[in-house]
Amino acid sequence: MIECVDLNNPFSIADWIEYEILDTNQPISKSKVGSLTGADEEIIDSAISELIRRKSLYGNSSPFQVDGFNIMPNYAWVDNPALMLCLIFSLRGVERSAGHDDGTRLFERLSGEAAKAYLAGEAEVIGFPNGGQLIQQIKQLSQRTNELLGHRQPRPQDKDKGVDVVAWKPHRDNRPNQVVLLLQCAAGANFFEKKQISLKTWQEFIHWSVAPIRGIMIPHIPSSEEWHEIMNDYDLIFDRVRIFKGVYNLSLPPDLNEAILSWCREKIENS
Repeated sequence: MIECVDLNNPFSIADWIEYEILDTNQPISKSKVGSLTGADEEIIDSAISELIRRKSLYGNSSPFQVDGFNIMPNYAWVDNPALMLCLIFSLRGVERSAGHDDGTRLFERLSGEAAKAYLAGEAEVIGFPNGGQLIQQIKQLSQRTNELLGHRQPRPQDKDKGVDVVAWKPHRDNRPNQVVLLLQCAAGANFFEKKQISLKTWQEFIHWSVAPIRGIMIPHIPSSEEWHEIMNDYDLIFDRVRIFKGVYNLSLPPDLNEAILSWCREKIENS
């Protein structure tokens, strides 16, 4: 069992159940959850109630079914590795160690695909580090979006200035004036502590003809209370449900899909 499960938190237990049935591709009962985790019955009941809520949120793309006190997978994780990537981050956070890929770049790329699908538009991953300079990326974004390059240039220490993905819905007529999303990707558990995107700064980098919408990508599924707290800081929220539903019927770029599969296999084997 993944050691970082919080046995006093039904949301953490619910994450673990999602993870376990996808990993084994086998159903799990309430009693087995209790024997494997040692969690109290009341906490497990709350976790199952949370799974019922999540099933409703996932809709037709739900990775599991709930039948009384039994939770059954709808498919193996290798068929939808994007979901397993998010689950591992939700349970374990970002684990950084020398010589190992912490997976955050994969999460950013996945987030870009989800944003692109949501808008039926375009997206560019610019999160630091990515091998490029922000000033060059801003110039390229200005050209791709047909928006006027701003009067301010980023400093070397600005890195990505809080933005990991820029997504937009072009009109395909080579003119400005379109919906633009500036997105932060927060794979770790401390996303509430993330420094907010400075919309003023980004409007000085590029003179957007329509004010961009600030959003956040997280691998968690927040409670209803947390959802309203996040809405106080961001205009648009993509949680695990929305990210997964965005890419559920898509064919991810082959290199991205294979990289996610490989990363998840390593994490599962070492859990």
